[in-house]
Amino acid sequence: MTSNSANADLVDPRGPVFISYRQSDGNELAENLAWGLRAAGIPVWHDQTDLPPGDTENRLAEALSSGISGAVLLVTPEVTNSTVIREVELPRLLELEKNPVFTFAVGSTVEHPYDAGSLHYSAPDQLLGQEQGTLQGLHQARIANIGESAALANAMCRRRMEALRRDIERASGLLRLDVQTRVPPYAMATEGDLVLRLRPPIDGERRPHVGGLHDLHRFLGHLPQLVAIAGASAVQVWGGAHLSVACAIGAALPTTLLGKVDVIDNQGEAWALTGQAPTPTAERQCENVKPPTCISKSGPVLVYVDLLPQRSDAAFEAFSQFRSDFAGIAHLRHRQEGLLVPEQAAAIVGELSSDIRSLANAHNTTDVHLLLRCPYPIALLLGRTLNTLTAHLYEWEDSPTDCPGSNPRYIPSVILRPGAGGSPIYSVTAPPLVGLT
Repeated sequence: MTSNSANADLVDPRGPVFISYRQSDGNELAENLAWGLRAAGIPVWHDQTDLPPGDTENRLAEALSSGISGAVLLVTPEVTNSTVIREVELPRLLELEKNPVFTFAVGSTVEHPYDAGSLHYSAPDQLLGQEQGTLQGLHQARIANIGESAALANAMCRRRMEALRRDIERASGLLRLDVQTRVPPYAMATEGDLVLRLRPPIDGERRPHVGGLHDLHRFLGHLPQLVAIAGASAVQVWGGAHLSVACAIGAALPTTLLGKVDVIDNQGEAWALTGQAPTPTAERQCENVKPPTCISKSGPVLVYVDLLPQRSDAAFEAFSQFRSDFAGIAHLRHRQEGLLVPEQAAAIVGELSSDIRSLANAHNTTDVHLLLRCPYPIALLLGRTLNTLTAHLYEWEDSPTDCPGSNPRYIPSVILRPGAGGSPIYSVTAPPLVGLT
């Protein structure tokens, strides 16, 4: 039996990526990389969250045999003092690296002593007592800050898409995107081709973690390329997300780029938008219960999309009264009471998109402030139709820690500029969270 065949069952192209590092000087780097990988759609095995109780060396050995897709070795000056890396982790990773599906990279902070600013590519072998060229031949990247961690994560994700391309072709070109922004992640293999996880909200908050929004900002510009590398012609989205995040993901998969996107809800039902959003018909499903009103002669417009059964207008009314710079306001609601059904998704998104553009055009602006109160599949599919608009998105917060004692309100989240090139997230506008730096 060859090494490749011996390792075949231990390498899972949908499994997590293992992070190997020295805690004494690599802890922060490992955490930043872990969140960068998760935001790029790669599940992560990180000892701070995934190491079960017991003997460390035995638990690590079990983790390395549980079906991982790749690994990143973080090389910092003190890595030379890690017996665990040298004797337990690295030998196993080098054995797994013989499998061509396994993605093994080196993230390094060690600069060349005679060439400031460039990596010392032979340092990993020297620090870990390896034969010259063993680690030097792997992909090495600088990883001194969050931006560099994100770049390495995106490179790892490209490799993941290449490894999964044949599977996606067998699935008739369907790429499965598993999303979650509300609960802490953990290492596991899933059916998702991309498994996007953001930093969860801090305790007591509903809004997305501001650091997670920045992670998403750095990733989303790469999503169309990843879809192309995978050879996908359609995307199916699972899981759940904050509405501003869902809308941003949709904006990265516009109708002008991808034919079909399905969003699977927690009942297993598909909310789909295939091709361009349909033109509204005379039998409209939504109505504007607050006709556009001229607040100022010029400026942005405000649109409140409320598609949930129980009405909740207080936060919207407080928001619109507090701002006096809107040239027009629309309050869009479904005509019928009760829950929406997935079959209505395309028609509703078509109406919402048309009404948003009509209001913006009437006031000669592309600047739209969106307050969303709707099923998350609608938010994602609506994001697919926002090309050429600048959309300011908000999140509802019932216990804002940045203003203790205040009433529930809408808090800025992100600004989208889809179609402008790069990430559809133009900027993160969420306020810093109390106690975080």
